[in-house]
Amino acid sequence: MSLDLTSTALQIDSMAVELKQRNTDKVRRLQTALDAVGDFDVDAYQAKLEESRSTLLWNVPSFTGDPARSYPPAPIPDNFCVVAVDGSHIDIDRHLPARCYLINTGTVYLRYGSQPDAELSSQPRLYAEEDELVIKDDRAPYRQQNIDGSLLGAKRAVEELRALVHALHNTPKDIPTVGLVDGTLVMFGLQQYPDFVVRELVDNGFVGALEELRQMAAERPLAIGSYISLPRAGEVANALRLRACPFDVANCESNCGQIPARERACDKAVGGLMDREIFSDFLDKGHRSSVFISNSPVVSKNYQGHGIHFFYVNAGEEIGRVEVPSWVAENEASLELVHSLIIDQCRRGPGYPVALMEAHEQAVVTGPDRRYFVELVEQALYDQRLPIYSSEKNISKRQKWI
Repeated sequence: MSLDLTSTALQIDSMAVELKQRNTDKVRRLQTALDAVGDFDVDAYQAKLEESRSTLLWNVPSFTGDPARSYPPAPIPDNFCVVAVDGSHIDIDRHLPARCYLINTGTVYLRYGSQPDAELSSQPRLYAEEDELVIKDDRAPYRQQNIDGSLLGAKRAVEELRALVHALHNTPKDIPTVGLVDGTLVMFGLQQYPDFVVRELVDNGFVGALEELRQMAAERPLAIGSYISLPRAGEVANALRLRACPFDVANCESNCGQIPARERACDKAVGGLMDREIFSDFLDKGHRSSVFISNSPVVSKNYQGHGIHFFYVNAGEEIGRVEVPSWVAENEASLELVHSLIIDQCRRGPGYPVALMEAHEQAVVTGPDRRYFVELVEQALYDQRLPIYSSEKNISKRQKWI
């Protein structure tokens, strides 16, 4: 037996006892947070945020309204469309004889009303050319970055948004339409990479697609958004931490740098909470929260004026997070369209937007798919009389030794 289940079970029991002890204190902090939301001075918060923006160690949003307010969904149109995209990928594997990766994008088009229709498709794309396996600096071609791991995840996000643009170009122009993607619209995690990588994926890729969508929305009833199921974000909770800070300016390093975690005043008050835990108390089924503005550095630095706004919604089975570009959030009709159609999609599905669920089914690459992909690669190399090799580690996984 590879895993000592007896020893593991004892450790799990110990973890459960510790979690129970922590939960007691969390209930208290959650009540403090709920009280703070119910008596929130938005103007005072915004003023403190501006004073503390350069010295905060955690990301906090800007507020556009009372965080305790709850907004019901608007009636859905008689005729409307929902387009959703999702993707998955097969990463470069150093154990295989060919360097390549694959991105599979699933697209779903659903039309409701007097002429209902549905189209489901997937588009696999293999990347194997030398120029496709790296990102090069157009200002210094000798600088380049391999596309793999988390960077491939960012590349996939760009391709998903481009697929959404392509799909929306082929939808009726006179029918209210919402385009949906799964996950965040903020390209986190790229700060560790050189500037030319961020420029290629964010400035030229993701933001370029956002701009094309904005132009399309200016000419037709179109809005886009992303849906995040069971979100772990804590930006609004961080705003409550800022509110609980006893200093006029929240200079985290100088004021509290020597204080252990969980002992700082803000941590004791409302630390360790997730936004969904807070809004589960305020939102009726189908309702959304006020809209908040993301202050993520990558958005302010690289999104070329495309701000990212977000709100929380009671989807029935969970509190979900919806992110939209600023040009959707600032247009009341577009914001209401995203809200009402996401709720409608969740009602039609198992508490999750049915279009995104189907897009995932189109995009998913299963374990057998991955094994067959490897076999196809090896067979293609064999047919071309190219050497087929693998690491001894990979070979050992395929064979029984003892």
